[in-house]
This record gives sequence, C-alpha cells and structure tokens, in this order.
Amino acid sequence: MEQVRIYKYKLDFYYKSLIVYMLFLIVYAIITGAFFSKQYSDLYKAPIIIISSLFILYYLVVLLVNMMRAKEMIFNTDRIIIKNRFGHREILFSDIIGIRFSRERKHRAGEGSHIRRVKLKLRDRKRYLRIRLSEFWDDNRLFQEFRNLAKEINTKANA
Repeated sequence: MEQVRIYKYKLDFYYKSLIVYMLFLIVYAIITGAFFSKQYSDLYKAPIIIISSLFILYYLVVLLVNMMRAKEMIFNTDRIIIKNRFGHREILFSDIIGIRFSRERKHRAGEGSHIRRVKLKLRDRKRYLRIRLSEFWDDNRLFQEFRNLAKEINTKANA
C-alpha cells in the first residue's frame, strides 16, 4: 500500500490581514463619523478610508487567487508532487541531486534559527527549486519529510 502525505497551502495570513484591515476601517468610520463628521457620506473622501479600502481590496484579491489555486504538496513513496488546480509537477526522488536548508537571518542574538526554505537541486534544472516551508500547514512535519529525503539521497550518493 502506497503511503501518501498531503500538505496544503496556508491561507490564514490573508484571512487575518483582511479581518484586521476591515475592523480598522469599521472602527475608524464609526469614530470619525460619530465625533468629527456631520454626515457619513463625507467619510469616503478621507485618505485613510481610501488607503485602508485599497488594502482590503488587495488582500481580498490575493486571498481569492490563492484559494482558486489550491496549492498542495504530496509526498509519495518515490516522488513529490507539487500541484495546484491548474496543473502539477512531479519530482522523482531519483531526479533530486541535493537538498539544502536555509535558515532565517538573525536580527538579534537568540532569534531566528528555524528552517524557512528548502532548496532542491534537480537534474533537469539549472537553478534550485525553492520551497518555503512556512507556506504549508504542519511545516515541522514537512521539514522532517525533507530531512529524511536528504538523508536518503546522501546515503545513495555515498554508496
């Protein structure tokens, strides 16, 4: 029986950003309309309303586009499948030459030591294929998948 592990793309950042900007817009409109403006119809001319509306519109479009794409990363016993709604790419384990892990840059002492990106060197590709682990649900388990794969590739290369 083939064991399949599926990792779905996270959208919670876009949801949270959208909610924060909407709450800001609502609270600002209520406070400004109640205390400083004679009519609510004057509010749409305020620059803060326009800017926050643009942010809301931007995050709404980005959220909808990413929901339509429905990105997933699927690990099979012999391959990785990176797919979205419009297509997929299969990467055989035998086509992977090397795996590199990059860490977060440290801004202060004691910060930022977790893995953020995985770079896959493939036979048919000149540049590395970069995968940002934080974009997928259960990124720690996904990191373990890549770590195990790296060990497997290193043992095959040394043999």
